[in-house]
Amino acid sequence: MVGNKNIILVSQFINDFGSGFSRVALIILITTWFHAAIYVGIYSFCLFVPGIVLAAPIGHFVDQQARLKPFLLKTSLAAAVAVLLILGLVAWRVKNFPLLIASAILYDTCASFYGPIITKLTVRLFSAAVYSRLNAAISTAMMSANLLSGVIVTALMTVLPLATLFVADFLSYLIVFGLLIGLHEQPVTKAPAPTTFSGSAWNGFSYVRQLFRQFTALVPVLTTALLFNVLLTPNDVYFTQLATMVFHNTKATGLMTSAFSIGFLLGSVLYRWLAKSVRLHTFIQISLVEIPIAFFLFGESKWLLGSLFGVVLLGSALPFFNISNKTILQKQVPETDLATVSNSYYALINLSQPIGLLGIPLIIDALGMRSFTLLASVTYLAIAGGILATKQISPALDR
Repeated sequence: MVGNKNIILVSQFINDFGSGFSRVALIILITTWFHAAIYVGIYSFCLFVPGIVLAAPIGHFVDQQARLKPFLLKTSLAAAVAVLLILGLVAWRVKNFPLLIASAILYDTCASFYGPIITKLTVRLFSAAVYSRLNAAISTAMMSANLLSGVIVTALMTVLPLATLFVADFLSYLIVFGLLIGLHEQPVTKAPAPTTFSGSAWNGFSYVRQLFRQFTALVPVLTTALLFNVLLTPNDVYFTQLATMVFHNTKATGLMTSAFSIGFLLGSVLYRWLAKSVRLHTFIQISLVEIPIAFFLFGESKWLLGSLFGVVLLGSALPFFNISNKTILQKQVPETDLATVSNSYYALINLSQPIGLLGIPLIIDALGMRSFTLLASVTYLAIAGGILATKQISPALDR
């Protein structure tokens, strides 16, 4: 089992490291080729919608696989081929926006299988006692990879050709493929537990409704996630506004972005260290209080250093919520339906993102950045206080 754990963690790091190159490269490519911000917006929208619509079908497809390792290998190769298609467009300078979007959607769809397969493999290969710590280790690997790839891209993108970033991503999939061959998945010999979920694979929300009927303690967690997701989605807007309009230092945008990633990484490491002694519902409670406090610090501080400390604190709060959420689903949902239900659950949470992306900038324009952060901090702290006072985040989540 130690070998499986190491393979999963190293593969996760390399997978996210390479993907980080392609994500940045695609934005740079669209901006360079088409010279209008609207194209980046269209690109983001075209990835967002399939991510919501295809979440449940992708999860259902994963749940249909008796052996997960061969399927993980196949989808990793499919993602590598999709990267090659994008690389071909770059190499031959095919400046066709619809074709580029189609290739990006194909790549994103193929890559979207990796997460639910790993989530399900965690349940299949390990005992429930280690879910929290393993999920924290996976979160650490992911954020470490994203942080490192971001630093490398920032340092080298003016030196290396853009195609190099896609080549690096392609090679990372080949390395991941080689590592995953060593994964030991025992054949499933016992009959799976009878499913408690039913419905069309295209109607993921029906699976979420069934989940809530079977495990009502999760309803306040989802409601909280939807509310806080609205606040946290426009991070780039906050960082840009504070850097340019408050601190009058455009370089501060990059510092805040890095500080957020560092905070997320520290939070993941801290979660893994505390997982044996702190319960799942307690982690969620801590994050609900920590987020508005951190938001107040980074938005209201008069000094850049204080604002950066707030950003680090904000980033560190998210793993407390996210890792606990993932672990609860792994414990409560039968393995036969885990990928479908968890993908549908996260797709529902992500539906609140457009509200934050479109609505919050309008509020900032009307009130100003400082007034908004003060109002948002007080409002969300009051919401968190009400949730905790009424004991909505219950110990039943720890079962």
